[in-house]
Amino acid sequence: MTAAGAAVLVIGAQGQASASSDIFVSYGAGSEGFWTADPYRDLTGDTVMACDSNADGWGVQAELDINPLPGSFSADRIASTRGHASPYCDKQSGDLKEDTPVSLRVCLVKGTEKKCTLPKYGSA
Repeated sequence: MTAAGAAVLVIGAQGQASASSDIFVSYGAGSEGFWTADPYRDLTGDTVMACDSNADGWGVQAELDINPLPGSFSADRIASTRGHASPYCDKQSGDLKEDTPVSLRVCLVKGTEKKCTLPKYGSA
């Protein structure tokens, strides 16, 4: 999949000013990342999840930047399907202080290659 073919769907905020506690980002069908600050389905609160349903050799990484700085991205929490056969989901949880700003991006990963969406913003 090329970067030009990537689709991004966001439920929640488009920017930091109106941050949401839920963010969904897709890098094309079957390559998805999710952030929730509140319990949702089988997720506890403050959870980032990556899901891959494509048997295409690419893994999916959902990367969460906690307290993001403008113009930069630093992955503080990563959920990754790297090394697992699809379909597979991985989740990483850990408590964050309420109203902590976060940003989420989804990356396709294979070996040393990494292709990422732009980050989307939310809050804990």
